[in-house]
Amino acid sequence: MQPNISRYIIAVISCLYALTPVVAQEQTTSPTEQKVQKAVKEVFGQEGKESFFQGISVSADLFGIGAKIFGTEYLSSEIAVEANIKNRFLPIVEVGFGTVDMIDDDKDIHYKTSAPYFRIGMNYNFMHKKETYSIIYGGLRYGLTTFSYDISAPDLTDPVWGGTVPYGYEGISCTAQWAEAVVGIRAQVWKNLHMGWSVRYKRQLSISEHPNAAPDYIPGYGTNKTVQFGATYNIIYYLPLHKKK
Repeated sequence: MQPNISRYIIAVISCLYALTPVVAQEQTTSPTEQKVQKAVKEVFGQEGKESFFQGISVSADLFGIGAKIFGTEYLSSEIAVEANIKNRFLPIVEVGFGTVDMIDDDKDIHYKTSAPYFRIGMNYNFMHKKETYSIIYGGLRYGLTTFSYDISAPDLTDPVWGGTVPYGYEGISCTAQWAEAVVGIRAQVWKNLHMGWSVRYKRQLSISEHPNAAPDYIPGYGTNKTVQFGATYNIIYYLPLHKKK
């Protein structure tokens, strides 16, 4: 009996010794530190799918480059960075570069410009309750570009006095602002790699124009019309901060 009691006492002492560091760690963590740790976990995705911040995606548009390859006069390329908030709200920044160097065959007008542009806005994920990054979404954008352009044409003939007047301007400065409504879809290709497309309704908000030479093409917007339509085809890579269950 005596040896059994001794072994029992030794086993209890060993268990208490093993638990001592855990108890000490809990005692040394203040209530404030515990609240901070919990908040960090909630924000950065350690509490499951309902965490506030769920990841970032980086994408590149292939449509603008493809359109140029297949014969249009315009070339644009852009990248975007998008955040995922609660898998529902997707704030996004799009930065790109547009360029054109063209001659209008009908009017023999030469137009040239190249400049960066940017858009900022928000997408809304209509499939936010699904456990997937493959989504259908809608959103709004604000677009802005500041650029300069060159324009020239054959000499103008004076209908009253006769003779000709040269027509040509270089380095005309212009600033344009516009709004966009966006609808799109994305699908998973492989793991964090996705592809998707969007269609866009664009409307000018303001544009500064030269009285004798309006710009023909606005980088990031398109041809100089009050209403314009556009499209994107994106390859997207997600950088999630946690894995969904």
